[in-house]
Amino acid sequence: MNRLDSMRILLVEDDRNLAKALTAVLSKHNYILDVSTDGEMGWEMINIISYDLVLLDVMLPKLDGISLCRRLRDNNLQVPVMLMTAKDSMTDKLIGLDSGADDYLVKPFEIQELLARIRVLSRRLTEKSTAILSCGSVRLNSQMREISYNGKVLPFSRKEYLLIELFIRHPCRVFSRSDIVDHLWTLDKLPTEDTVKSHIRRIRNKLKEVGAEDLIETLYGHGYRINPRFLENSLSTSSLSLAQSKELNESIAQIWQNIQEGVFKHLDILEETTIGLQSRILDQNQIKAAQKSAHQLAGTVATFGFEAASYIAKAIEVLLQNQPLLINLDSLSQLVRTLRLELEKSPGDLANQETQTDVLFSWSDLPLTDSGEIRVLAIDDDATILILLKQILENVGIKVATLENPTQIWQILETVAPNLLILDINMPEINGLEICRTVRNTEKWSWLPILILTVQSDRQTVQQVFASGADDYLTKPIVPEELSTQVLNRIKRSQRLPKI
Repeated sequence: MNRLDSMRILLVEDDRNLAKALTAVLSKHNYILDVSTDGEMGWEMINIISYDLVLLDVMLPKLDGISLCRRLRDNNLQVPVMLMTAKDSMTDKLIGLDSGADDYLVKPFEIQELLARIRVLSRRLTEKSTAILSCGSVRLNSQMREISYNGKVLPFSRKEYLLIELFIRHPCRVFSRSDIVDHLWTLDKLPTEDTVKSHIRRIRNKLKEVGAEDLIETLYGHGYRINPRFLENSLSTSSLSLAQSKELNESIAQIWQNIQEGVFKHLDILEETTIGLQSRILDQNQIKAAQKSAHQLAGTVATFGFEAASYIAKAIEVLLQNQPLLINLDSLSQLVRTLRLELEKSPGDLANQETQTDVLFSWSDLPLTDSGEIRVLAIDDDATILILLKQILENVGIKVATLENPTQIWQILETVAPNLLILDINMPEINGLEICRTVRNTEKWSWLPILILTVQSDRQTVQQVFASGADDYLTKPIVPEELSTQVLNRIKRSQRLPKI
């Protein structure tokens, strides 16, 4: 079922801090989020409820994410699945995609990248995505989350807004009270049907004050729908506004305040483990608990601006995977001390970061070439695609060099010295995947982030993309916000590693 207006998502994640953070952020964007803390519970919930997307951690108790994804596909359950894991090797990506996953997001990830990828998957669920909808003189702006009548904004609560949006996006459908509950409430906060009636009554009273009391029609014994006389074609699309981007940053900053106590508990475990190892009094279970804490910190804290801390936590996790007697205690102690120093820093004034359209980056944070520019080299035999790429990326401040003849890549690489390479998968004379493999095997350019452009996103094609050494892929037709987010994230990720 397509529910772009209130997309229902299942998050299967045993890191309660990360789950709490994602719940807060996604609910701000009108997603309905249920949470499961282990794979078996996730499997049971998917069999009970129709979800639009499953966000699935790989390392889970009882049933790991890969096994759960395979079970879904073996039972012909085609709900889109996005895997989330701190593992980022090519083998892990291939295993995840081969299990039937639709996308793969490596921790640590930034909230805007997750939101962009969710939007991409939601577009695959429905081709019609509109920001401005109208029913007669009633207009709904999903980007501003406002409902107006004859130009006057009406004071609806969040749940009232979601109810009206549900009706307007599905104008010909009749919703029973139980249907409404299924769409708009999470499992841990299920209301009674009387609660739904109360919401409908309050909406009608507010609409009545402006002369639109008949917008929601009751079909007795069946439910509610939009009154047919109000129906009108919807139109227009738009991206996140600067105000919304700021609102997202404010919410992220607030979430950090709410979860940092849990984050520091993980840090306490790592410090206690370090002391225990020095005294040789720890058992294997305690070390595994410390590994889990490091793993969860690595996947969580980068979301809130602590990128260095995330990489340090990942290094600690790797160190703790050794046998106890083989762990370098001096290195471990230094890493844990440095981790505390990083986490005790202010996460920064997220609410006041500069933004451009839908991409929440401060340009001073991004690596520049010697000339002070961020450069991308795009290679495609389709001149129209190159023009489009250039227009989209230069609109957000990135210099783009284009090339239609892929055989000239080596001369152009030397001249442009790009921060990132975009390759079409199907080109005459030489395939984009072949170029990717060659670049990866060339010492000077082996570090270069590579995105593959492809019309097809079937499992076999995606496997070939990652097997060639590419960092990620983009499907045609190109979505501007997805392109900008992917490019900036890959550049940022490749060149901002901390010096530990």
